[in-house]
Amino acid sequence: MPFTPFHLGFGVFIFAICPFIDITAILIGTIIIDIEGVLYLLFKIGALHGYSHSLLGVMIYLIPCTFFSWIFYKLLARMTKIEFRFNWILSGISSLIGLISHIIFDGSLYPEMMSLYPFSKVQGHLIGIMSYQTVIIILISMFAVGVLIIAVKSLLRFKFEKNILLSYNLLKPLNIEDSIHTES
Repeated sequence: MPFTPFHLGFGVFIFAICPFIDITAILIGTIIIDIEGVLYLLFKIGALHGYSHSLLGVMIYLIPCTFFSWIFYKLLARMTKIEFRFNWILSGISSLIGLISHIIFDGSLYPEMMSLYPFSKVQGHLIGIMSYQTVIIILISMFAVGVLIIAVKSLLRFKFEKNILLSYNLLKPLNIEDSIHTES
């Protein structure tokens, strides 16, 4: 597995270009599969890239990803007093995209992965598609480009909203000369 947080780069990039995607669900989907790897590294339970790194894992983790996303929005709504519209289908699709991306990126690196399990027990279906360095560069680049796109969109939205407020005289710029003339 590339260092697990690298998988988040894919989710950030997809959200940047498709802002209707459930960002929480896709981010959870990109990393939740590595729970099996963590259990293996800490307690020697399961395998580093076992059944969760397959279509079976995608099917198993799809519902928890969507549920955790729903829980996150409920907690966020409670903390911020802002009501969020939660769409179960969109969240499920977002989770699915994140989960499958993890399988594809890891599957290209690890020969022990049975990506198509339970439909096939053959290992290494995707091996060699990309080198380890290529996967890391792609994921880091996706994160950087995604953050840049989100930042530019936010800046443009801020400028647009500020201009609308100014045009309706709802937000007056502070003009020091006006305040000097009114005091005299």
